[in-house]
Amino acid sequence: MERYLIVYRGSTIDESEGPQHDPQRWSAWFDALGGALVDRGALTHSGVEVPSRLRGPKLSSSALSGYSVIHAADFNEAVRLAEDCPIFDEKGSLEIARLAGPDA
Repeated sequence: MERYLIVYRGSTIDESEGPQHDPQRWSAWFDALGGALVDRGALTHSGVEVPSRLRGPKLSSSALSGYSVIHAADFNEAVRLAEDCPIFDEKGSLEIARLAGPDA
């Protein structure tokens, strides 16, 4: 098994219109991951993008919304595990990356 980082982006947690953040739905999804969940991580309530050292932070619709770490056999399994993530219902997206290192 390899470790994969899931990065959540662009959640509507702070938006007044549209889908709202549902902590119970997130908890249910984390529970459904079972033994594949290595680190539940954390969700953020705000984030800014810093595009370069010379430019200050700016709000971004693709701002970091949180992270988790899972175990999966390969990218296909990691994607399958992430398919039911609540971030999609909050008009957000996610990225998946394989973690390298001694614990991978």
